[in-house]
Amino acid sequence: MIEIKLFGRGGQGTVTAAQILASAAFSEGKYAQTFPQFGAERRGAPVLAYVRVDDAPITLRNKVYQPDVIMIMDQNLFKMTNPFQGLKPGGVVIINGEVIPAQLSSFMVDHSVSIHLINASFLAEELYGNTSIPIVNIIFLGAYCRALGDVKIESVNNILPDYFPAGLVDLNRRAAQLGFDNLRGILWST
Repeated sequence: MIEIKLFGRGGQGTVTAAQILASAAFSEGKYAQTFPQFGAERRGAPVLAYVRVDDAPITLRNKVYQPDVIMIMDQNLFKMTNPFQGLKPGGVVIINGEVIPAQLSSFMVDHSVSIHLINASFLAEELYGNTSIPIVNIIFLGAYCRALGDVKIESVNNILPDYFPAGLVDLNRRAAQLGFDNLRGILWST
C-alpha cells in the first residue's frame, strides 16, 4: 500500500488533487481511498488530504500517520507544522519551489528520502494567470506521476473530464504535463 499526505492551502485544489489521484488509480484497477482534513473552510487556510492506493482492498479508515509520500503545495506551511512527521524511511517528498526550504534540515528525521522540487506556483501563474493563491493541484499530480510512476499521467488526464468543465480539461492536461516535465529530484540524507 502507498499512503500519501498532501499539504496545501484552501484554494490550491489540495482536496481535488487527492480525489483525482484516487480516481486515476481506481481507473487502473487499483483500490483507492481519499479523504480531507481541514478546519475553518476558508481560502488560504491550511488543508490536509490523504490518499491510499493498493492492489488489494483497503480496510484502514484512519488518517495517514506514516506516509510513503508527502506533497507540500505551499512552503509557508513549514511555519505552522512539520510536514515530514511520520515520513517512512526511503519516502518521497514533492515540494513546491525552486530551492529546498531552509527549515528542511530541522524537520527531517534520521533517514534518507527522495526530495523532488517543482516550481508549481510559477508554472500555475504562467498557465492560469496571476491569482492570490496559485492553483497548483494538477501540476502536482503530473509531478507525482513522474516521481513515483505507480499512477500513469494518462490515467490522470483521462479522469480530468469528471472534475472539470469541457473548456478547462485541455488546460488542466497541459498543467499535468508541465508538472511531469518540470520535476527535479535530489536525494536528501541526514
